[in-house]
Amino acid sequence: MNVGIFNRVNSKNKKSDGMYSEWSSLPLEGGGCGVLGAVGGRDVVLAVVRQLASHQPSPLNTDSEVEWVLEVIRYGLSLPLSEHEAVRDCVRVCCSWLSALLPPAAPAQPPPPAVPAPLAASPEKYATKILSHLHNLFVPRHNESADLISKQAVLCHRVLRLARSLADSASLGSREWKALLLLLLAAASALLAPPAPVHGAAEQLCERVLCVLFEVWILACHRCFPSPPLWRTLREHCISWRHRAPLTETWTRVSLCLTARLLKHMYGPLFPAMPISDEDANLVPADMSAESVMQSWYRVLHTIGNPVDLCHPHLIAHTPHLLQYSMRWEEGSNQHPWLSALPSIFHRAMLGLAAHVDAFLGRGQERCWAGLGSAQAGLTDEKEEEELTPPTHRRLAKSFSTSRPREKIPEKSAPRSSLIGLSSSRPASVVPTTPPNSITSQVGETEKPPLTPLRPKVNSILHLFGEWLFEAALIGTNPTNNQQRGEGTPPPPTDATFKINTLSYQAGRAVALGTLCRVICSKQCREEVLAPYLARTYAALQRGLRDPATAAAVVLDAADIFRLDLDGVLVLVPDFITALDRILSEREPKLECGSIDKRELRKAAISLLLSLVAFPYHYRGLPVPEFPGCNDYAGMTLGEYARAKLSLICVSAVQVETSDSLAVPLLSALYLCVRHNTHALNKANSAPPGSSLSHCSEYREGGSGPASAESVQDDFAADVRELDPSSPVFGAALVTRATYLVCHRLISSWKGDLQVSLAALELLSGLAKLHSAKPDALERKRAVRWICDYISVQCSRPPQAHSRDLHSCVVAAYTCLASWLCPALLNDPDCLAALMEVVELGISGSKSQGKPGEPTKMKDEKELKPVSMRVRDAAEALLMLILEQSGTCGTGAWCRLDERWLSALGHGKLRHFVADGSTLLSLLEEPLANSQEPQPTIVVIIRNGWGRYAWSLSSRGAARCAGRGGGGACPRPVAMLEPPARAPPVCLPLCAAPPCAVDSAFPSLEAVLRQLNDPEATVLFKLLEQQAAIERRVREGEDNVTGEEYVPPEPVTEFQTARMFLSHFGYLNIGPDKKNSLPRLQALDSTNVGFSTALRRLDGTGSRAALTVHVVCVRAGQRRATDIVANSLSADTVPAAFIRMLRGLGTPVRVSGHAGWTGHIRSSYDAQPHFTNKENSPPDNIAPAMYDGREQVLYWSDSTDEIAFVVPSGYELDEPEDADSMRTDVDGSCLSTNRSTDKSHGSCWDVSGSSGHASYERSTSECERTRPARAPLSDKTRALSLELDRALTGSGRRNRDFAPKILIIWLEDFEDHLNLPIDDLLRHCETGIPWRRHEVWSLCVSAVLGGLVRVLCPPASGVLADGALVAPRLLPDCLRRAATHLARRTRLNTDLYQPPHVRRRYLIQDIAQQYKKDLDEPELLESLFKAP
Repeated sequence: MNVGIFNRVNSKNKKSDGMYSEWSSLPLEGGGCGVLGAVGGRDVVLAVVRQLASHQPSPLNTDSEVEWVLEVIRYGLSLPLSEHEAVRDCVRVCCSWLSALLPPAAPAQPPPPAVPAPLAASPEKYATKILSHLHNLFVPRHNESADLISKQAVLCHRVLRLARSLADSASLGSREWKALLLLLLAAASALLAPPAPVHGAAEQLCERVLCVLFEVWILACHRCFPSPPLWRTLREHCISWRHRAPLTETWTRVSLCLTARLLKHMYGPLFPAMPISDEDANLVPADMSAESVMQSWYRVLHTIGNPVDLCHPHLIAHTPHLLQYSMRWEEGSNQHPWLSALPSIFHRAMLGLAAHVDAFLGRGQERCWAGLGSAQAGLTDEKEEEELTPPTHRRLAKSFSTSRPREKIPEKSAPRSSLIGLSSSRPASVVPTTPPNSITSQVGETEKPPLTPLRPKVNSILHLFGEWLFEAALIGTNPTNNQQRGEGTPPPPTDATFKINTLSYQAGRAVALGTLCRVICSKQCREEVLAPYLARTYAALQRGLRDPATAAAVVLDAADIFRLDLDGVLVLVPDFITALDRILSEREPKLECGSIDKRELRKAAISLLLSLVAFPYHYRGLPVPEFPGCNDYAGMTLGEYARAKLSLICVSAVQVETSDSLAVPLLSALYLCVRHNTHALNKANSAPPGSSLSHCSEYREGGSGPASAESVQDDFAADVRELDPSSPVFGAALVTRATYLVCHRLISSWKGDLQVSLAALELLSGLAKLHSAKPDALERKRAVRWICDYISVQCSRPPQAHSRDLHSCVVAAYTCLASWLCPALLNDPDCLAALMEVVELGISGSKSQGKPGEPTKMKDEKELKPVSMRVRDAAEALLMLILEQSGTCGTGAWCRLDERWLSALGHGKLRHFVADGSTLLSLLEEPLANSQEPQPTIVVIIRNGWGRYAWSLSSRGAARCAGRGGGGACPRPVAMLEPPARAPPVCLPLCAAPPCAVDSAFPSLEAVLRQLNDPEATVLFKLLEQQAAIERRVREGEDNVTGEEYVPPEPVTEFQTARMFLSHFGYLNIGPDKKNSLPRLQALDSTNVGFSTALRRLDGTGSRAALTVHVVCVRAGQRRATDIVANSLSADTVPAAFIRMLRGLGTPVRVSGHAGWTGHIRSSYDAQPHFTNKENSPPDNIAPAMYDGREQVLYWSDSTDEIAFVVPSGYELDEPEDADSMRTDVDGSCLSTNRSTDKSHGSCWDVSGSSGHASYERSTSECERTRPARAPLSDKTRALSLELDRALTGSGRRNRDFAPKILIIWLEDFEDHLNLPIDDLLRHCETGIPWRRHEVWSLCVSAVLGGLVRVLCPPASGVLADGALVAPRLLPDCLRRAATHLARRTRLNTDLYQPPHVRRRYLIQDIAQQYKKDLDEPELLESLFKAP
């Protein structure tokens, strides 16, 4: 006999006493056979019950008779199943008699057995005894056939239905409730306590008995709360049934229903409700009191004891039935059959526990607990699954599921509406939010709701479930093996009786680890977690990360662990980096995923990677934290350890990623990793050719297939792996590798997806600023060639492949090329030729140099057919940047000189012309401050699509260094010396030629006139005679004239310099123009009403994309816009980190003297004449409200964009209502203010609807009201084929786009992003430009205690991904790029968007059409000789 079994029999387990230690459990004394069982009363039962079961009136008239019959029925219920009819009649009699407790109902067919008169008069008197006798029905009969067992199950189901009806409708007292509960307990114990035979009744009844038991128990808690002895009895028996899987399922179902009702009572209706199935909706009575719910919930939760005991078979086997079964088990066998079910039951118990935790976190809708068959996949073999999976007829709660959805999301290109990435269905008062796994909104098609702010504290949840979770998370590790055993707990077996495989419990352990991660990651800002809880969590997570079976579960649910200001969390950095390497470095993770969706796992890993990329820079000098007693990283700093590993993970992940949606955040992680590394080393200079930075790998244009992708699979990761992270050129080398990798994948894999292509091009734009601009920078030239080839490949695709998305990618590629331009690049002939080829391709639709073998096509022979007008506009913009070689300058290249400045200097009127339909020339013909040396001087103000410029030209007869003559005359070009004497000519006159026949071929003048018989001939002859006489007198007078020196004339002071300028530039060429073409030069009437306003409107339209970003600071708990805006009024009310971020966003400029965008159309591009250059340096301690746009703003610009950062101060709402006299086309045809509803003050485009879809309608009367001096113009759409030499008679494409609203919000408490008053804040963010609500973007930043900054941004933020942790020094640059990319994405998604240069060109054409002078060519030339 096994000695270990006897030891367990004699041991006392005091651990299970718990809260009921002061009470004793109730014995289940029902059933038995009574006296008839001792003497044998089978015949008596058959005779008595047959008569009672008939429909005849009952012969029982006294209490003693009824008592005696009950004893007969008691024995009858214990008969073998072979006497099935007798047992059935006994059940019918009991059910009929117990029905006397129920309200009267319609008579049943067939009629039930009659009820005796004594029982009908007082049913409560006999109900307890009848219920006690029914215990015998549920006792399993051994060695019975399956058919008889099924018949027994039918009878048991009938009794269970009756018990449910009694609990629902009967008026039961405390004794009856107790008897009913004891009946159900006895029935469940009889069926569930012993190991179930294969065809036993327990197999068919266990789940039904448990359901009825708990349902009736909940009703008893509502109507007659069970006593503590009953609760202890329930707990003890449930603990003895834990080897049965239906117990765990039923316990989870019932406790979750109670949890849902409890949360409703505790947190109110605003707390996210758990979805409950229809069949469970009435499990908890609707009128059940809150106190009863709380008491019942806590007791039911602890009914099965510690779920982790399922991992210890010696504890589960510590029940009488299992011990007896073990003693009968044949010796020599070391495995009990019921042991194989414990891992699955433990897994289901952990899933149920996880569902409880998720319910308290407000995530019940995400993680519902239903069938667990899918969760078991991959953990056990198919045979075990078939044995452990419940039959389909069992009643399961379909509303609860802890398994993650495994829907396969198709990988397709994003549609047009998804270019920005967010929908407009979000409430207007809530900022766009993301769940704790903050990358989900970027890589997922559906956005999960955030955790509710009403959720309980982490400490509270761990007080409830922490003991179970910590113990389950450490199953199979050393800490659990060394735990001190409680008094009375049976010792673990020392023999092979209960040998188990700890690996079979890893599925449940993984669930516990994931639940623990979700609890820790639910920490709110400024919430303190107890140190013991943190320590035990870190210990469990460290061991879980080092175990391949559980590491995936930890990574999946711990995506935010480094963003939450957890004390000591850095100790997990090395283990998380190792886990990320196993997940992201290959296409398939090197971990055991089980039922975890691999896509979701990669999403969580990418989110973790975004939170770690800044660590090597920020913690570069911090020693690697380790657990006490560990010495794995002695002497290493976190920067040394993580720099190379994280860089390699980022490069490898981008290289092997096959999902387009996951590639977008990976590109952001790669950029942030490269950006932090280059900034950390501060030596991001390219090495000379031939060094370790050179890279000779070239992409293959046709390498989009799998074979070509595999052929270069290891190139980039291997190169990064060979780099030395301590080298000063590591950052520059990483920039080069990242550029090559992204360019290769952009052409080979990503060219067909819009979102990934845009993200890759935005990444390349960011990397352009990190590359060396030296003339020998080979990497920059290669990158430009790659992007040019990408444009060529996209434009050469077949016509059916062309779409709006494809053209958006090409436009973004042209914008990306603009960021790579530098003087060294443009000096390279090959790069310049490649750039001009793609410019030609974009403008004309084809290249002059075609494929090899094709003849060269001259530009004047090509038909202009650009692939789209947006592409043509982008190519034109790139061409102008190439010609200007425009760099980045702090104040922009806008010229301040205009008509107002000249008028302030005292100059007269100007002449205005429009040249070639796209350039407006304003000519001033007065010398500008040059009265000492009057010269032909002209000042030209040139306005075209690329800006406003000023030229000053002077016509000189000699160089400036030549000497000056007397009298103000111009000096001679040569010295005044007498010419030397010349000898007389020796040439003799030739003799006259003899006449010939040719002389007669030309008639004389007289003969011609005589032949014509012209009456005017006499007049002509008189004139000829007069002319001959004059010439004769001159010749005669020359002999008497004495020679005198010629002197230069006095200088003239009147010039037609405008005529000279226009003639020199070819605008006054006399000759016929092309047929049906307008003249190249058109004079404008500057005296016309509204001409100056039209010029101001043109000047108010910038040549670069203008953007206004409003910056606010939100203190903890603030929810009113007025309080938020008031924070900027003092530097003492905002954090110092906010001030540092603000100063890094841009350069302070004064609005009055600034020639660029200032954040509002009224003050932009409007540099007033001032003649002082005195600048006062700003004080150190200034209020952020100084940059509110009234006097100063923060300004930043580059060659294509300009941003004004404005800090609202509240003055916006105090301004009086006034209509601006100047209308602008900065980003809309008309102004749109939030202070007036009159259409004359708003946009002339009627935007109807609030769903984000705009319909545009033009009102003729409205146009006449807003523009009285302009004739109605017809709208013209842009065709694919344009004749550029044809002037437009109208304004062409109308600018119907809207400018996006972008807010940078600094949060002291990150949780406040859920309650931001965005609509109220927008009232303080007026720019005078039309906008739409669904194009409002919020970039939320919040500092964490470690010094980094957490970012919350929309998915279309380019290189800045949601959830990233960024170093404070790099934050301003990242925010600028995010704002720029958001604006670009919005413009790409806006129909009929006009780039700035196109918008200015159309405005010039409008001015030419409205204010032109109707002059023919002679009248135009004559006007140039007159004063303007």
